[in-house]
Amino acid sequence: MSRRKKFEGTVLRELRKKSGFTQEEWAQKVGLSRETISAIENNKPGTIEHLSMEVMRKMYEISSSRIDDAHKHSFMEKVICYFGF
Repeated sequence: MSRRKKFEGTVLRELRKKSGFTQEEWAQKVGLSRETISAIENNKPGTIEHLSMEVMRKMYEISSSRIDDAHKHSFMEKVICYFGF
């Protein structure tokens, strides 16, 4: 049984938007397609569940210099909860 809790794609959309990236820009920096970013943000079945911690780490690192501490903390809390740490 998985310890993962539900993780909404809207969390990643908010991170991307708060950091000022388009889906295309973020996709290129993270190494995914724009279509994959869109699917993740729109909670398409099977997308969030297949994201690795490494991909989420990349998303965070790319965005972290552009967001405030409150958003950094909120995002990290959700990731930690999702991965069951």
